Amino acid sequence: MYYKIVKDELMSFIEKFQSNPFDFLTEYDLQSYLYVKLFDSFERSNITINIETAENDKSVKIFNPSRKIKINPTRREYPADEGFDISIIDDSKLSKRLSGYWHQDLKIAIELKYHRSSMGNSINPRIKGFKQDIQKLEKYSYKIKNDNFYGIAVLYIQNISEKKELELEQILKENYTQLSDFEKSLFKNRVDGFIVTHRHIYKFRGDN
Repeated sequence: MYYKIVKDELMSFIEKFQSNPFDFLTEYDLQSYLYVKLFDSFERSNITINIETAENDKSVKIFNPSRKIKINPTRREYPADEGFDISIIDDSKLSKRLSGYWHQDLKIAIELKYHRSSMGNSINPRIKGFKQDIQKLEKYSYKIKNDNFYGIAVLYIQNISEKKELELEQILKENYTQLSDFEKSLFKNRVDGFIVTHRHIYKFRGDN
């Protein structure tokens, strides 16, 4: 159910972006919109998790003597020591430790990047940042050694002209795989990277 919700919302989000990229003018627009959609989807599905923190976690005990906190699994800039753009807490790996509320393992982590093509505005720094997001997700996956975890990095590109769109297609076709079915490409690997333009979706290849 967790994966289906994320898959459906990601697909819907990409469709919205491609129908009008100018609805999203900054990276924060992307992050905020997708976070709210995911949060609301988990709420509608009545999916929550109960986190019970350690006996000596006084900050939580003062707020709730039972030390049990019921929350939506969708988080922003979480966990505290990783700070992924959007995170979904793993309900099957809940840890009862000090300040456990802020440091639970994840089932899904999403990193988002945004690039606006314009004259003199090179895409190379954004591609570099996108690859760093993939590496960050891979490092986390290796650290927690959790078979339930999936990491997704997405670079959204807003082009200001038809010419820019065509130029970008030529650049990406040389180094990335153009997808005909995005849905089937999700959750196939522990960590995946995708680039979304006005027309197409491309998959990162590790040999790039």
